[in-house]
Amino acid sequence: MSRTVTFGNEEEGPFYIQHIHRSGPFERTQHMHDMYELYYLYEGERMYFIRDRSYLILPGDLVLINRRELHATSDSDKLGHARVVINFSDSLLENTKESAPFLLDAFTHDTPVLRLDLPTRRLVEDMLGKLIHEAKEPAMGQHFAITHFLIELLLFTARFVRIHPVTSPEHVSPLHRKISTIVRFINAHFAEPMRLEELAERFEISSAYLSRMFKEITGFSLVEYVNLVRVQEAQRLLATTRMKVIVIAEQVGFGSLVQFGRVFRQMTKMTPLRYRQSVN
Repeated sequence: MSRTVTFGNEEEGPFYIQHIHRSGPFERTQHMHDMYELYYLYEGERMYFIRDRSYLILPGDLVLINRRELHATSDSDKLGHARVVINFSDSLLENTKESAPFLLDAFTHDTPVLRLDLPTRRLVEDMLGKLIHEAKEPAMGQHFAITHFLIELLLFTARFVRIHPVTSPEHVSPLHRKISTIVRFINAHFAEPMRLEELAERFEISSAYLSRMFKEITGFSLVEYVNLVRVQEAQRLLATTRMKVIVIAEQVGFGSLVQFGRVFRQMTKMTPLRYRQSVN
């Protein structure tokens, strides 16, 4: 491992950047957080599960992940990679969003992967280079400079998805396509009882094989993924409604308030009521 630059805290924000080169395998990472994420691959290949499907990420791909969007990265068949990852919170742009609400448009685009041609790669790498350089050492106006360069990058992404027809890359294999279909079914029916055996029968696949391949392709066990989707919806309801916690627990598919509280704390590191207070 070499050429590592890290600035900020990945979980606390409001801004985090890490530029890293790895020469060997890297253990799978999986996340769901309240920060936006930008990921750019300089060298190598990575597998990335985002929303409801997996992508093979190639050099020059820029990946955009919205707040509270489930995602996981893992090795492809080719080991070793160089990348930069940026996380930032809403608070970093609080003075800018009102005058430039379009800055975050690319994060809600149909596909989270922007595949860049060589001239565009050079442009993006120049913008990333300025952010990496600014993050290396404390200096006068560092926060201002980082915000300025990040806005420059976000403006590029917003213009790119508006001007260029961005289509999703093909699935890596028919099995990846099938797992994506199963994920979309879970996303639509998470509030219903969700049993491995019933899913396997519905999609004509053995329970053991489904369990193993779901974990391998998405980065999440089936139970873990269902719980994450349920907690994600519970967070939305806690933030946007006055529904009682017990009603939310039932509505998102948990069998009891105790189970809901335990899983919610495990996923978010706070209770449902504390989460509601933190976002209101």
